[in-house]
Amino acid sequence: MNRRQTLGGLSPAQLNSRTSFGPSRITKDGKSSTKVTAMSGRQSLAPKAANTNQPNSRLSTLSGVQRRSSTYGKKTTGPKQDPRPVSDKAYQHDCIRQLIEYLSTHGYEHAVSPKTLTSPMSKDVFSIVQFLLRQVDPNMKPLGKMEEDVPQLFKHLKYPFQISKSALFAVGSPHTWPGLLAAINWVVELLNYAEKADEAKTDVFDDKQRSEHDFFEYVAKSYKYFLAGDDYQSRAVDDEIAQEAEDKVQEIKQRNQQLQQANEQLQARLHALRSQPSALSQAEAKQGEHIRDRDKFRTLIDNLQSHKQSLQRKLQERHVELQSKQEQLGSVLQESDALRAVIAGQTINKDDVVRMNQEKCKQSEILAGVCGQREALERRVYEQDVQLELSLDELETAVQTYHTAADRLQLIPLTAKYAGGVQFEIQLDRAGATASDIINADLKGEVKPALARLRESQAARAQELSEEVLAVQERLDAGLEALTERTEENAGLGTQVHKLEASLRGQKEALEAEVRATAGQADVLREQVGQLRNQASHSLAASEEKLRSMHAQYDDLARASDTEVQGLNVELGAALEHLFHHKLHIQQTLEQVQQHVEDVHRDILAVAV
Repeated sequence: MNRRQTLGGLSPAQLNSRTSFGPSRITKDGKSSTKVTAMSGRQSLAPKAANTNQPNSRLSTLSGVQRRSSTYGKKTTGPKQDPRPVSDKAYQHDCIRQLIEYLSTHGYEHAVSPKTLTSPMSKDVFSIVQFLLRQVDPNMKPLGKMEEDVPQLFKHLKYPFQISKSALFAVGSPHTWPGLLAAINWVVELLNYAEKADEAKTDVFDDKQRSEHDFFEYVAKSYKYFLAGDDYQSRAVDDEIAQEAEDKVQEIKQRNQQLQQANEQLQARLHALRSQPSALSQAEAKQGEHIRDRDKFRTLIDNLQSHKQSLQRKLQERHVELQSKQEQLGSVLQESDALRAVIAGQTINKDDVVRMNQEKCKQSEILAGVCGQREALERRVYEQDVQLELSLDELETAVQTYHTAADRLQLIPLTAKYAGGVQFEIQLDRAGATASDIINADLKGEVKPALARLRESQAARAQELSEEVLAVQERLDAGLEALTERTEENAGLGTQVHKLEASLRGQKEALEAEVRATAGQADVLREQVGQLRNQASHSLAASEEKLRSMHAQYDDLARASDTEVQGLNVELGAALEHLFHHKLHIQQTLEQVQQHVEDVHRDILAVAV
């Protein structure tokens, strides 16, 4: 290969580019455009140690920025005129602000303010100038006389305007301070420029800038050896750049493999995290379960309150019945007394006594039959009450189960997501006389048709989601196939990676963006499917938990019902005992009346004999 043909592929812009021999300028990538004026150290700026002939000194670096003088007209004589508006108050305030900002951010030990810098004293200006010059050269010796050293130092710094000694004798005067303030501000700007230049040199290149910089260095070395006719060094440079390119390719491949492994690990971790139930969803499920249990207990309390009220009403009815029985007993006693008076006042013969005994036996039989009928009716009423309470309990259990399912399906309250303006909530009134009074909702005419419509809409929605999942899965498979094809093409073009690096990076980024987008859509759909599955599993678990809670609640209600039945049995036994005692009392009273009648009859017979 002929070395003198290596520059044939370069663009005209690269052929015409050359290293500038002017003052050092900082480019956007942070490198200096020249290497002639690079700062390699600081030197003292004291008058005795100053040397303006050293190109690598700090002084030569700061003096690299110079104004270009006009080439038209005659050369002017005398001091240069300062084009800056040094007499302008706004410009002076701006200079003071920049000076205070620099001093406060670089550890100036004395206090400064805009008021003190408007008309400063000589010692303040001397302290500020000495501090700034130490920023330029930390090894600078302390200044002697300000009037003699400061103009010389500014001259060494290539300050384009002259500072007279007379201006330093009266620093704070209105006609000398603006010019000196502008000179100090020039030093501040120079220091800020030097700091930014140092920061730019330490900036890290990105891949594109580093590649361009390495290629520029390669072209510069190759062109240098080409001009020198050193083909051996040219081939060495070519081998070196080829080896570096191969190393970069290997490094990129290794980094790509590491990124793929890290991506696979992250995908596995993400899949594991998504497969696990969320702590938030579990907490929300528990919260919902507690809320539903609270609502159940509130409903149970309300039902118990209504049952208590019904029992109180029954107790009041029993008290009223007892009062009526007592009133009937009083009327019977009054009637008995009246009959006794009638019997005592009338004459009774033997036939009347026989007839009365017969009537007594007949009345006793009638009373026994009536008592039997009463006991049968009371047993029937008790059985009907027990059966009614059991039916109401079963109905309450069914309503609670219905409310639990409706709350899980977001059908209640009326403003729920799937309510659709239909009142699915059922209120149960145990004190109702008819079915419509017990249940406030129209189950056949309104609730069942609405539930049928909701089931049909949800089935259609599930079908649509399954079709969308299949479509997205097909797109994902197509994207994965395209990714496989791209990977194979990239492996086949690995030998040309140094020539096609830019285009390959763009295609790879576009393909990764497409894969990420497709993977993101697939993850969203997988997440939706997982949520649906988790929701189904949570619904099953919740149903099982509700079934267990309902069994426990049924056991509690059964125990409470048994306790209540036992209490009612005790009350009924007490009532029957009172009734039995009342019957015995009536029988004893009748026997006493009969005995009294017999005694009276015997007395009458004895009197008649």
